[in-house]
Amino acid sequence: MAQDRFVQRPNNRPLQESVPSGEDRRAFLRRAAGAAALGVLATSNSTLVAATENSSQAASDLPVNVVPQLYATGFAPATGIAVDRQQTLFVSNYRRQGTIGRIAKDGTARIFCDLRELAPAEEITPLPNGLKIDSEGRLIVADTAPGRLLRIAADGSAVEILAERCDAARFERPQDVALDIGGNIYFTDSGSPASEVADGRIYCYVIETGKVTLLDDRFDSPSGIAVTPDQNRLCVAQRNTGCIWIYDLSRDGKASQRRLLAELPTTPDGPESLNDSASPSTAQPNGMVFDAHGNLYIATADGFIDVVALEGGRTLRRFPAGGPHAASCHFGKPFLYTAIASKEAVFRLELGVEGFGYNGLA
Repeated sequence: MAQDRFVQRPNNRPLQESVPSGEDRRAFLRRAAGAAALGVLATSNSTLVAATENSSQAASDLPVNVVPQLYATGFAPATGIAVDRQQTLFVSNYRRQGTIGRIAKDGTARIFCDLRELAPAEEITPLPNGLKIDSEGRLIVADTAPGRLLRIAADGSAVEILAERCDAARFERPQDVALDIGGNIYFTDSGSPASEVADGRIYCYVIETGKVTLLDDRFDSPSGIAVTPDQNRLCVAQRNTGCIWIYDLSRDGKASQRRLLAELPTTPDGPESLNDSASPSTAQPNGMVFDAHGNLYIATADGFIDVVALEGGRTLRRFPAGGPHAASCHFGKPFLYTAIASKEAVFRLELGVEGFGYNGLA
């Protein structure tokens, strides 16, 4: 296993916010989402809501040439990644499979949570994949191998199994998770590897009821997932085709009108770091996140971060992610962090772009 290498990041102060609790908080967040969709800079109770800017304007601000910086090693492998308001990184499978690693702003690292101890699965080792952080600082986890949706306490001391099934059907292989501003959890399940038909599924865990709703049950190889900043649409990556699909989201959490947003470009030769037999020849999109301008950043198995405009689906940039099999990405001021499974490492790209606050706090 490679030795740890951690780089101390610049001292960026997080945005300070004050959000109401209970019903008042939910109403506030719904208003905030609407304000963001209109590009309005709204304040309430000293809370700042970042405006959503036009993607074409934001594209001109993106750098053209970016060199990925190695940030941390020692993962088995690095798949899911999330960054909190204090710029602390959480990365799946630190040191060994089944753990979540925590890398503080000063570069110190430790095992934050060991799922094998706090949430053991019968006859199978947990395999945390997609990660996100909710408005209370808790980690939301797609636990792939046992087929579970988990929530880890903000201090890492306890794990809740939010769901293992939808009605009578058990989850097969949950891949990635996304949150809307109200706290609802959307997640993908790639289905059974042995299945000869498309049995991948898209689900929503409704936070107020604790119930799982099936959104789509005929999706071939779903992977990354993200809710648009206006909260009205849901984007889902299709790993085996390189396509990004988009749904309309209704107020009651149902998805409809599935249509193609983008088909990612492929680079057969790839950058220098991809010239090995392990590098795929197709994009194979994985985890993805939005920036504050509404552009979608997609980690791909051929080793890139593709930046796609939400309106029109145009590819704005292709950045090298740090190596083949980029599994996920997440913003942390002023960087975009990438989890590179093939190198058991985390890289960062200094883009000077802020991420969208999908949990209502960032």
